[in-house]
Amino acid sequence: MARPADPNAKSALVTAARAQFRAHGLQRARIEDITARCGLSKGAFYLHFESKEALFREVVAKVTVHHDTLREDRDQAYLQLVSQRSLKKSGVIRDYMAALAAIDAREDRRLLEMLWEWRDVLDVLLHGSQGTEFEGAVWAMLDQESERVMLQLARLEKVGLVRADVPAELVGMMIVGTYLLVARRFSRATEQPDFDHWVRSLQALIASGVATPLAPLPSKARRAVPRRATTSPRRKKKTS
Repeated sequence: MARPADPNAKSALVTAARAQFRAHGLQRARIEDITARCGLSKGAFYLHFESKEALFREVVAKVTVHHDTLREDRDQAYLQLVSQRSLKKSGVIRDYMAALAAIDAREDRRLLEMLWEWRDVLDVLLHGSQGTEFEGAVWAMLDQESERVMLQLARLEKVGLVRADVPAELVGMMIVGTYLLVARRFSRATEQPDFDHWVRSLQALIASGVATPLAPLPSKARRAVPRRATTSPRRKKKTS
């Protein structure tokens, strides 16, 4: 009877392999170094994986599923927002802008958390997978993210929430390029950054470029500001 696989051993192998892949790249990482790192035998490795490529393929699949889930969740939230009520009603544009900002803040933070969780794997995909089947994996994810941004901008443009004069493709490349640099930064970081601060900064940068300018508040809602005198006071005539 075949010996049942130990799930703890598999997890230990994956953890050890991720460290070896990051340190040496996929091609130069060796199975014997992976097993030595977690105190297991090569037999234990082959009980769970056919090869180091099979192990890495499983890890990359988890990253892809995680990314797909985030992309789908954001897409559903956007669809729900734009279908709630007519944006043509007077006074609701600010409500929608606030709701849109809340969605982006939540989902941007989740995306940053994902980039941090998988920073070692993304680093291997970017710098240690040349000449392997995984060489283009990270670019496929980036293309998907760019397409997501363009689709959502197109939807928001139809209802007047984003500017029509800014090409969606350019915005998509800008946002994806930003996250690519964030992933690179994370791969070299030793401490987790302040995600909330990063999200606020990213939102401010993006909104300043693509958001539709809000109309001024009604006059009754503005603070009363005293008018400045338009003429200089009369000078007193000198008396001799």
